[in-house]
Amino acid sequence: MRRSFVRWRLLGLALSCVALSAAVRADGPLHALWELHGKHNTVYILGSIHVLRPSDYPLAPAVLNAYGNANSLFMEVNLAELDPQLMQTELLASARLPEGKTLPAIMGDARYKRAQALAQEVGIDIGIFDAFAPWFAAEAISQLQLQQLGFQPKSGVEMFFLDRARADGKSVAGLETVHDQIALFDALSMDEQADYLISSLEEAHDLPKEVTAMVHAWASGDTQWFADQLKSEIGRDPVLYDSVLVARNRKWVPKIEALLNDDKNYLVIVGTAHLVGQGSVIALLKKDGIAAAQR
Repeated sequence: MRRSFVRWRLLGLALSCVALSAAVRADGPLHALWELHGKHNTVYILGSIHVLRPSDYPLAPAVLNAYGNANSLFMEVNLAELDPQLMQTELLASARLPEGKTLPAIMGDARYKRAQALAQEVGIDIGIFDAFAPWFAAEAISQLQLQQLGFQPKSGVEMFFLDRARADGKSVAGLETVHDQIALFDALSMDEQADYLISSLEEAHDLPKEVTAMVHAWASGDTQWFADQLKSEIGRDPVLYDSVLVARNRKWVPKIEALLNDDKNYLVIVGTAHLVGQGSVIALLKKDGIAAAQR
């Protein structure tokens, strides 16, 4: 398992891909923004990067206009309802290994020593994660690296628009729950998780360059960049690709289609990787006869 799984989960990356869906490209600059039309309303779908740097703002006028035209927001998870303390408690409880098990024992001596050495190269003591599952160690280390690069969850696209929605009195809803997202990791075998941790650490030195390229691609609406990355990484594992991306897209699409029957406008915000490629939200909508124009 490759590091791209971490990248897509954290940067919204949240983990779609093999071939590009037919996005409608107009003259002028593009954004990770699509527009659908119902009989009486418009639904905007915005690709997100879940963590950004303050310097990545302001957002493009087209994106801000989509929010301004929307009466309500949908996100992967309804952040307005989340209690950060309870969420952290649930996450740690899920990530903590059963009594008598440790990260060194799960990984085996050779893999653990390898992880130890790689973590030290980026200034992290892997031992602080000895009571936790490998997936959690990989995610936490990536989070630490991103913070060192200036990326902040509070500067992510969702938080930016959540703050605006609260101030403007707009309603917020979710397409899935935190439980659904944690279950994606719980479903991985310990051996898969151990390999995932190792591969994450092996590619840690490339993270600064990769996230810079990703933010640039996102800001310029470069869906081909995302498709190429996914094709070379997670697209090679059909089972992972389906569980992390396509299965979730299939659950979301009926909810998005139902919004087109309303008379209110909506802004739907999901990880950008869910919006490009085979099995993406955009491709599934097209299959159902609903055209989405990239703006």
